Amino acid sequence: MNKSNVVLKGSLSFINLGEMLQILGGNGSTGILKLTSLYAPHPGYIFLEEGNPVNAENGELQGQEALNTLFGWMDAQFEFSAEPISSQKLIKKNRMELILDGLRMVDDGAVEKLGRASVQKQSNLITEDESDLPLVRGPLIDYIYVVDEEEFANGREIVIQEKYGNWLWVVLKGTVEVIRLMPEGVSRIVRLGEGAFVGSLESIAEKGYMRNATVVAVGRVQLGVLDFVRIYREFVNLSEHLKIILRSLDKRFKQITTFCADALMNHMHMADVKGMKPFITDKFNKEKVFMITSGQVKIVRKEGRQLVELCHLSQGDIVGNIPFLQTSHEPFAAEAYIDDAFEATEIDIAVIKEEYDNLSNTLMNMAQHTATCTSVTTRRVVDIYKKYADE
Repeated sequence: MNKSNVVLKGSLSFINLGEMLQILGGNGSTGILKLTSLYAPHPGYIFLEEGNPVNAENGELQGQEALNTLFGWMDAQFEFSAEPISSQKLIKKNRMELILDGLRMVDDGAVEKLGRASVQKQSNLITEDESDLPLVRGPLIDYIYVVDEEEFANGREIVIQEKYGNWLWVVLKGTVEVIRLMPEGVSRIVRLGEGAFVGSLESIAEKGYMRNATVVAVGRVQLGVLDFVRIYREFVNLSEHLKIILRSLDKRFKQITTFCADALMNHMHMADVKGMKPFITDKFNKEKVFMITSGQVKIVRKEGRQLVELCHLSQGDIVGNIPFLQTSHEPFAAEAYIDDAFEATEIDIAVIKEEYDNLSNTLMNMAQHTATCTSVTTRRVVDIYKKYADE
C-alpha cells in the first residue's frame, strides 16, 4: 500500500464499512482499503477492482471469510489508496450481496463486534472505592477561565478515545479515571482529582484533535468548562520555541501513556540502543536544552541490566533539562541515546523561562499538570516493569 496514493481516510464510527464499500463501488474505485483498530493486533485489508471487492485479509484469514470479519470492526480508522492491485481474486460475489451478508452476520452475532463497545462494559466496572491508582491533583483553580460547569454521573465517559474534540475541562469536584482501551481490554492509567485538567496541550494547537485516551467519571463529578478561545489566543501568541517545548512535552506524555497501557497488558517496551551513543555525557550538557533538527533520540530508564524505553524523540522535539518542567526523564532520572544522524540546536532556556513566568495561571498550570502526569505515569511504567521482572 503506497501512502502517497491515499485519497480518502476517516473513521468507521462515522460511516460503517458497508456504506464505505458502496461509496467506493459507486465511483468504480480500484485500490486497497486499509483498516486499523486499537482493538485488533494487525490491520485488515480489502482489495477492490473497479469498485468490487476481489480479496480481503485479516491476519491469517483471506477472501470472503476475512471480509466478513471486517464488518465487525466498529471503531476502526480507514485509508483508501487508489492504485493498481495484483491480489488474487478470491471473492466472486457481487458487491451488494457481500455488504448485505456482512451486515446480517454482524446483526445475527455470527461476526464478533470489535471496538469500543466490546470493552466499554469493563470501564463501567470502575468504582469509587478502588484506590490502587495514583491520584494527581492540580493547583488552585482559576475560575476566570471557567465559562460553564457540567456534571457527570458515575461511569459516564467524558472523553472518548479515538474521537475528535478540543474541549478542555478542569476538575472542580470529584475524581475521574484515565483509561486506554486495548485489544485485550482496559488499561487503567491514573486518576485525576480537583484542579487537574481533562484535555491536552496538543488539543489547543491542533484542529480536529483525536483523543488518545478515555476519561471516565468516578462517582459524581463536577467539571469546569474552560474558555478554549481565550487559551488558544494565548497559545498561538507564544514564541515558537515555547510552543515547541509545550508540544514536545505533550508528545512525551502521550507516548509514556501508551507504554504504560502496553505494560499493563504485559507488552513491555525494552529499549534497543545498539549503534546509538549517550547524548548527555558531562555536567555541561546537563544544564542545556536542545531542539532536534535531525536524527532520533531514545529516552530510557536503566533498571538492573535492562533499559526500559520511556519515549522516542525526533525532529522538532526537545531534549535536555528544563528545570521548571520536571518529568522524571533526562538528565537526572533517565538517559538519552542518539543515533549517527542526530543534530540539534541549543535553546536559550533563560529566555524561555522569562516568557513562561508570564503565562496565565491556567496555561502554566496545564503545562505543570502535563509534566506531573508524565512523571507519575513514568513511575507506573517502571513499577510495572519491576513487578514483571520479579515474576
